[in-house]
Amino acid sequence: MHTFTKAERLCSKKIIDDLFSGNQTRQVNHYPLMAIWKAIDLPDPTPVQVLITVPKKKFKKAHDRNRIRRQIKESYRLQKNTLYDALSMKRLQFAIVMVYIAKEKLNYTKIDHACCAIIKNITESAQ
Repeated sequence: MHTFTKAERLCSKKIIDDLFSGNQTRQVNHYPLMAIWKAIDLPDPTPVQVLITVPKKKFKKAHDRNRIRRQIKESYRLQKNTLYDALSMKRLQFAIVMVYIAKEKLNYTKIDHACCAIIKNITESAQ
């Protein structure tokens, strides 16, 4: 269960545009992450699809963006079980965008703490 498969990645341009348009979306900030999510019918049977972004404007070098993205993915991968359990009981599907909003590279523990808080917040909104 501690995997992050292709089916769990948000790739649909239509759903991404719908999330960023702000229609019926919810948003939470826990420094250094911001999450935008919406209950939506996804094309795959997975309860959640996630998109992780790190802005090129703040981190010019690709290896910096990739490292931060990997840290966020790892934190999400280890904590997603609580979110999956809550959503599968309610038979809901969520699309989530996680955006790194800090201006500097932070260590994994801060990213992990923020990801944990975001997942907890999303789980509470599903109930």
